[in-house]
Amino acid sequence: MNPRQITALVTFGIAIFLSICAGISISLEDYGLLALAAGFTLWIVLVVMPGYIPLLVVGLLLPFSLPLPIVWNCPFLLIALGTCILKYWLERGLTHHKNLTSISSINWSCGIFFAWVFLRYCMNPSIPNMMGFGRSVTGFRSWLNYSLCFGVLFFLGRFVANRQGLFKLARWLAVVSIFFSVVLLVAAFSKSFSAALVLTYLGMYVTTFDNGFLRFVVLPGFGLSLLSFAMLPDLLKLKPLARSALVIIGICAIIVGGNRSSLGGAAIISLVILLLRRKFLLATAVTGVILAVSAGGYFGGAILSRLPQTGLLRAFALVSPALAESTGGDANMEWREVRWQRALEEIKKHPFVGEGYGGLENAFEFTDSAQMEETSQEMSLATGGVHNGYLASALALGIPASLFFIFILFGNIYFNANRALTLQKKDPVLGEAHCFVCANLVANSAGIFVASDLNDPMIWFYLAMGIFLIRLQRRERKQAMAGQPAKAAPAFVDRVLVNQIA
Repeated sequence: MNPRQITALVTFGIAIFLSICAGISISLEDYGLLALAAGFTLWIVLVVMPGYIPLLVVGLLLPFSLPLPIVWNCPFLLIALGTCILKYWLERGLTHHKNLTSISSINWSCGIFFAWVFLRYCMNPSIPNMMGFGRSVTGFRSWLNYSLCFGVLFFLGRFVANRQGLFKLARWLAVVSIFFSVVLLVAAFSKSFSAALVLTYLGMYVTTFDNGFLRFVVLPGFGLSLLSFAMLPDLLKLKPLARSALVIIGICAIIVGGNRSSLGGAAIISLVILLLRRKFLLATAVTGVILAVSAGGYFGGAILSRLPQTGLLRAFALVSPALAESTGGDANMEWREVRWQRALEEIKKHPFVGEGYGGLENAFEFTDSAQMEETSQEMSLATGGVHNGYLASALALGIPASLFFIFILFGNIYFNANRALTLQKKDPVLGEAHCFVCANLVANSAGIFVASDLNDPMIWFYLAMGIFLIRLQRRERKQAMAGQPAKAAPAFVDRVLVNQIA
């Protein structure tokens, strides 16, 4: 049976299935069944549709959760990654492994780390609450996030597989980041309370500035990606006007998001990319601008903090104590420090193997605000939400595991930086891809200090991408030595890719 026959058969089956569900829903005047059938149909279409990268990127970047009846805040990455894995196995089975290429994106150090994560889970296994919300904190969601991280790490090279896949991956990362940046910027300036309620229901953290603008914590992440792509002209073959547009959208997303750590991340990414591209004069100029803005924010913050509405100046609280006080940033830091101190106290009890996740009984039973705050602290410890990834991993997995992750992180930063410098002239596309990975890993190494746990899939996506790039170059070199220059010559491949995309 060829692919066209399979597609026709699946289409015919879906039509019959939807017709039956529509008839039942109309007769019972209950359209819940029809909605479920539409969702199932969409999933079948995603399985049959060729390609993995668009679905994987949307799963990684989608800031919403699925409001399923029995799963509270189900991550869309779970559906996306599971669908991609199913498609991968079906494709390998139908083609009998012929004409399928893949590159491993996991190395020995990452394998050891996740082997310890699995062993630590087996020491104190947990299961989810059966109806998505219960009285106890089981910690299952944190373990599930680690499994998703491992899935991204293990399968990324199998889904991307070659240089054309790398170009497609970068393009989709940029397109999805632009889309969500624009949508969330419009929603932020709309001051719509209804939009805030809907997005909160979908699992996003939404708050407001004192001028009524909505603040989305996830928004600066898209801005950092766009800023990275704008500074790498060969990676996406963008024209100067398009790159300028990416810079404007990215900076707006970072400022409107209001995250101080993201403003620092933007400075780190800018300097790292310029240094790796050997743009030393421009890096000096950008350093001067950063120092000038920091000095202006520090000395001018005292005046700006007296305004009746500080609005979008919250991000600049990174360099201004006065703005930090007026925007509530200092209280937020105190909130973090309390949890860091509690995490340090618990780490001392089990420094080598950690405490795992969960184990908090009757977490949602409290009588006053003081008890609620105390319970909130304990919930943060039980779920890894102490807003310091290094402390959270030491608490859950032990100090050796946390130190080993730091070894993995900085080892990958070094290797990607070295490759970026080496390939700058030999292979600009791969060189800039290494720049992209290295800059984001450096920014994440600083952001983890004030962010959540290490089970963020984007951290492991960058690590997997760096490993994939190194092994992609090795395979192309072997193909060139074996007499296959068409697959290995970067300039030829780049011209083919540009023609195909155009």
